[in-house]
Amino acid sequence: MNYYDRIAHLYDATRPLPSPVSEAIADCILQLVAATPETTFLEPGIGTGRIGLPIIRRGYTYTGVDISQEMMAQLRCKLGGTPVNLTLVQADASVLPFADNSFDVVLTTHMLHCLPDWRVGLSEFRRVLNPQGIYLSCETLICHRIKGSSSLI
Repeated sequence: MNYYDRIAHLYDATRPLPSPVSEAIADCILQLVAATPETTFLEPGIGTGRIGLPIIRRGYTYTGVDISQEMMAQLRCKLGGTPVNLTLVQADASVLPFADNSFDVVLTTHMLHCLPDWRVGLSEFRRVLNPQGIYLSCETLICHRIKGSSSLI
């Protein structure tokens, strides 16, 4: 059992995302990618679906990948099952089980730090993204100044 399997039951409670905010984020994403009914989405690190849920509910073709079955089980509970427009795959985001050029949009949120090598993950995202596709990423970068050093890490 991995870390996220162990915390899946309390994940959303510790990271609240009110519905109006979630819907606004979805609106922004759909506008940024100029989504059409045919737009296909991939979300490596889908977890409990905090970001993808409103897009899935709007009927877009959505594929979620996560290392944790328990996190994806939480998403299924929110949806009352797995709708036909959603595919969930347990896999490592560094080794995606999809053909080249499979998706119009790849979306990641606070997950690159979970990969053993984020560069490998980015390479995989590029591989499965259509040539005219869009990659959206939201990450938190924390820089610390080391006492006595002018460099940031």
